[in-house]
Amino acid sequence: MASPKIKKQISIFLPISDWRILRQEAARLGVPITELCRRWICPEIAELHHRLPHRDESPT
Repeated sequence: MASPKIKKQISIFLPISDWRILRQEAARLGVPITELCRRWICPEIAELHHRLPHRDESPT
């Protein structure tokens, strides 16, 4: 049985005005803010996987 991928949590600080508009967009789409951020960031991370050399995926 394959073991689950290890995950790390990130945190960002935004001006309240940006957070409010992000919250409004998430509500409009009916998803949590976290899911909206994942949708936006995942394509960029996929691009980084193609451009940057891969390191060992073990935690540091």
